[in-house]
Amino acid sequence: MHYDIAIIGYGPVGAMAASMFGSSGLNIVVIEPKKEIWDIPRAVALDGQAQRIFQSCGILNNIPVKPIDGLTFINKKGQQIVYVDFTDHSTPNGYSETVGFSQPNLERTLREQAESYKNITFKLGSSLSNLVATENNNELTVMNNVTNETEVISSKYLLACDGADSFVRKKLSISSFDYKCEQDWIVVDYELDPKYEIQCSPHQICDYQRPTTLAPIMDRHIRWEFKYNSDDNQAEMEDERNIREMMRPHAWRINRDLDISTGKLLRASKYRFHGLIADNFKLYNCFLLGDSAHQMPPFLGQGLCQGIKDVYNLHWKLTGVINGTYSKKILDTYSLERKAIVKSVTETAIKQGNIVGTQNRYIALVRDFILNCARQFPVLLNFFQFYHPWAIEEGLIDKTLFKNKANGIVIPQPDINIKIEDKAFDQYIGYKFALLVFNQDQEVFDEIKSLDSVKIFNDNIHLLNSNHPFNADMSFVEWQKKYNISAVIIRPDRHVYGCCDNRTIIQKIDKLSIELHNNINKTIII
Repeated sequence: MHYDIAIIGYGPVGAMAASMFGSSGLNIVVIEPKKEIWDIPRAVALDGQAQRIFQSCGILNNIPVKPIDGLTFINKKGQQIVYVDFTDHSTPNGYSETVGFSQPNLERTLREQAESYKNITFKLGSSLSNLVATENNNELTVMNNVTNETEVISSKYLLACDGADSFVRKKLSISSFDYKCEQDWIVVDYELDPKYEIQCSPHQICDYQRPTTLAPIMDRHIRWEFKYNSDDNQAEMEDERNIREMMRPHAWRINRDLDISTGKLLRASKYRFHGLIADNFKLYNCFLLGDSAHQMPPFLGQGLCQGIKDVYNLHWKLTGVINGTYSKKILDTYSLERKAIVKSVTETAIKQGNIVGTQNRYIALVRDFILNCARQFPVLLNFFQFYHPWAIEEGLIDKTLFKNKANGIVIPQPDINIKIEDKAFDQYIGYKFALLVFNQDQEVFDEIKSLDSVKIFNDNIHLLNSNHPFNADMSFVEWQKKYNISAVIIRPDRHVYGCCDNRTIIQKIDKLSIELHNNINKTIII
């Protein structure tokens, strides 16, 4: 049997891939050793961009989330050093930039959508036992884990979503850069007794003798993380009595009346944090996504988020190539764009982990002093980089015609409660290339629309004047002013391809459109 796409792995990233590519009508096979969802939460946080992506898939309303209002830093003595208020942060994607969620719920939602498509074949309970990848074809040997029977299938493209121990990555001999930042922590998932209410936001307990994270997630789910010391015994650390004793000094922060002997320990397991990035996310027609491509410490809550963004970046490119809309050359931008962003995220997570998890007493004292000072000078918190635009710097963006700091970033989404034709901004603009023109006379706009070069947008051109409903969101207006933008080309994944200034708008759009056309496909319009 031959397939357009083979998806290896059916965890959250694989399920996301199946959900998105399934809507394309392509012939797809999903291969996964396990038949059921692992019902223990792993990832517990989503950022605004991930939520925005789920909005584009039409599933966001099916994923319960809990906004996280802030983060409290506690010193060894149990005293508050500083509180970081997340509600003061901007929400460029239209959603809270940090929310708690249940990974099993997310996976069930993604699977339900994926399994509604008749063009997807699921081989659950089966493993990939061999892979022969060439420039134009992938030969896959698939083994049934119950019968040990094997079959050989093929695919034009392969998406490796098979996790940190990726069979595909190893088979392709793709090496990884190791940041050598291994840290051992015990991860504890705790279900609060229903008679108690959660009365706190996440806490980072900066005790150099035992760095600890306390994070209420969803409903009654509490995530605890305790850093291992070099002389800790794993069996003793994972003993339930010991775990509850480690929880006890700060359990009152959840609820002052809490009896820590109550509640259910869902799991307690040793986990080694890594910082690893594959040298390439693409080889032949095989693509690495999620943990198969990158593993990062959890301090920014970005592990799963970046896997979701991998899928989102690849989806429109690969679908366009298969459908004949784009040149195959565009697929090379996947690794280029995603690797650079993942590198930035990983390095930031490592830096933050080293700060909050240091076990050097003197470094801890300096850190606590800086955080204390941040009460008076909040700018010091920028060092922690709680929010990033994480812009594309290399790949399918304009770097030559009109240099602008907005090039490569994700365009803000105006307030999602502002709708036209009952559609929020992203839905109204559509998930394809679009040209947005700001604050121009109708005459100028008509002149722009008459250009031959703008025909590549297939009439997906919008004039946003000062009285336009989306401009009622002042943050969106401020974004335009900040970057001095009169027109912007946005990609299907909401990243800004390029901008135009207000002096030479027609000429710039003409040149920009031609370059975009040539970069993607010289003969087929967008």
